Amino acid sequence: MSFSLSRRHVLSGAAGLFVAGGIARAATPEVVAEGTPFAPHSFGVLSVPKSLPPLSVKDEQGNDVPLSRFYGKPFVLHFWATWCPPCIKELPSVNATAKALGQAGPQIVTVAVRGSTVAKVRAFYNAHGIDTLPLFVDPMSSVMMETADNTAMMASLKQTNPEEVTTQKGDSMSLHGVPRSLLLNAKGQVVAESIGNLDWSADGVRHTLEALAG
Repeated sequence: MSFSLSRRHVLSGAAGLFVAGGIARAATPEVVAEGTPFAPHSFGVLSVPKSLPPLSVKDEQGNDVPLSRFYGKPFVLHFWATWCPPCIKELPSVNATAKALGQAGPQIVTVAVRGSTVAKVRAFYNAHGIDTLPLFVDPMSSVMMETADNTAMMASLKQTNPEEVTTQKGDSMSLHGVPRSLLLNAKGQVVAESIGNLDWSADGVRHTLEALAG
């Protein structure tokens, strides 16, 4: 199940892959509208920053990479999937934004989730010229679920697509909802979360992190 939270579409069960009862079935592609702005109003802000337990993702060589490696200054943690059409449409712009931000950052940490193997991600990166984003995977989506905040996601949805709020459930969004972007402060605490494809820009990332993550 993938989310295309544009002005016109929220649940892109018709745009990606719907997973039910352990059986995945391909769905009919659809045109994905532009994302909402990467701006403070597109994010649901947690009432209290969420401290995380020790969490790790896998790199291309299969090594565990702790999220704590990125602590020290605010950063974006972005979950996506190779089977999610909105994610596929969005990721080249995420790469362009990371390139524009440069070494000075802030950093965008991209993590491919459930079913997005290293081989599939590498093939996608090569095919689409993804040359700046890191290659990390979360094979069982455990990190994505651990970092999820249902209240923040629902707040994001209310602010970007209020007409769709009644059709979504927090548990389903936590497990299947991608693309998803989290803002973490310098302490590595989740401070805000947005679900759905965004209109990425370097200025938008800088401004949003400064406004919400310090």
